[in-house]
Amino acid sequence: MACIQSGGRYVLTNVQATNSCLDLSGGDHRSIIGYPPNGGSNQQWEFHRVEGNLFTVRSGTGLHLRIDGEPADGVRVVAGPDRYIWYVEDVPGIDRAIRLFVPETQFNIDLSDHGNPNPGTPVTLWARWDGQNQLWRLQQV
Repeated sequence: MACIQSGGRYVLTNVQATNSCLDLSGGDHRSIIGYPPNGGSNQQWEFHRVEGNLFTVRSGTGLHLRIDGEPADGVRVVAGPDRYIWYVEDVPGIDRAIRLFVPETQFNIDLSDHGNPNPGTPVTLWARWDGQNQLWRLQQV
């Protein structure tokens, strides 16, 4: 992962909905949503390498990025106290862009409704396709 430093903290902005960051909802402190950048710790994500391209991802609030159930289309991405491992893949041709997959699957993090830019749009899993709503640009904090 050329663009991630283990222990580094990043804001992840959706490539398609450029004013939508990966955000731990302040409403329930569990849901992951797309939301305009605000500089809050709930939009800062710390990556810790497990090995190779496998990472845990923890919010600046201390909760870990994970899924709510078994991997499938439409499963919600949430935050919780337990570590969860993600497979992180660089996106060729798009500077500092990544995909985050459930390991050994084609399910990756997706800004719902084809990248709906409205604040509060749910972030879910979806099988890999060419949509840029599945790509996230890293900006180191």
